[in-house]
Amino acid sequence: MERFETHDHRDLVGVYDQLIGNPTCDPFDDSGATVSAFEAAEWLPLLKHNLADIQRTRGLAELAGRFVARSDFNMKNLEPPRQ
Repeated sequence: MERFETHDHRDLVGVYDQLIGNPTCDPFDDSGATVSAFEAAEWLPLLKHNLADIQRTRGLAELAGRFVARSDFNMKNLEPPRQ
């Protein structure tokens, strides 16, 4: 069951823009620009991009926390797999 109508947006930026829409500090309009910045060792824009993702994630978590019961949240393990 979907809790929020996101009009088929499934990515972080799309869902954030659809549900919240506040500006972020992300200097990139698309992921291709992010790759180019990485390849050019442009670290400040990459840092801003990562901070924007944190801002988006937090905003969505706060929004969800107002409408979804805590028991319905599942934590995702972000540890890298063991090799």
